Amino acid sequence: MNSQSFYFFSLLTLFSCLILIHVPQGSSNPEFYQTCGNTYSCGDITGLSYPFRNVNDPPFCGYPGFELNCNQDNITTMVINNIKHRILDVHLTTQTIRIVREDIMESTCPVDLVNTTLDYSLFDYAAGYSNLTFLYNCPVSSSPAETDVMMACRSSKYHNVFILPGAVGPGKCNASVTVPVLQTSAATVASLNSSGLGQVLQQGFYIRWKIDSKACSECIDTKGKCGYDEFMKQTTCYCPGPPYESASCSVATFGFSPPLPISKPAPSPSSGKCSCFPKNYFWLNLPS
Repeated sequence: MNSQSFYFFSLLTLFSCLILIHVPQGSSNPEFYQTCGNTYSCGDITGLSYPFRNVNDPPFCGYPGFELNCNQDNITTMVINNIKHRILDVHLTTQTIRIVREDIMESTCPVDLVNTTLDYSLFDYAAGYSNLTFLYNCPVSSSPAETDVMMACRSSKYHNVFILPGAVGPGKCNASVTVPVLQTSAATVASLNSSGLGQVLQQGFYIRWKIDSKACSECIDTKGKCGYDEFMKQTTCYCPGPPYESASCSVATFGFSPPLPISKPAPSPSSGKCSCFPKNYFWLNLPS
């Protein structure tokens, strides 16, 4: 056999061996299907599933940024841009949540001196909100505007706190914090006392989550459980059988057993032929 024929024969043998190797689809652990799919319920917040997950569930069971925590008082909280928010209610059909900053539940004014912001890749403000700005430790002689409301914040170390409509900077004050409120309540702020302002703030505001529900709906329709592929950075579907992870669980997953691995025939000491070929393969004789 000359060198050209030997080279061709080597390539043919390698190709034949490769096509006989069974490569299963999906690399997900079959236990993912058993682990995920839990429904979150805590106090008045019930029936939540993907993209949400309980903070105690594995990360692959929910979309990043949708971790829910249920405290000992059956209150659900969620951290958005490093600010803890309390979830007041959820509307699944419109993908909206009413939230309020947790520090406002403890004081009339925000305790953490950072503006309320969202991760706009995940959330957006829903319609019907207005901003209020709290100005801290302001000189009494330099009230920023005639329309300001000045009050002492309950359970706060700050004094001479002014409240303005809209989002503005601190000016001559030491700090400013912007907080959204329901638009229907914002107009009444000027006429409220400290107690009334606290009630307005604690009504919270609505945000909308942007995660498309189509992929998860298709997964559920095929009896799968939704999860998050940390490698692909997207929603995935966990299935009870191979392929354990896919865009959806096919009918074959439930109607058929997974393919058996292909066994390799033992080499024949007398034939001298490649053991990669099953018995029903013909032998190709090449001219020397």
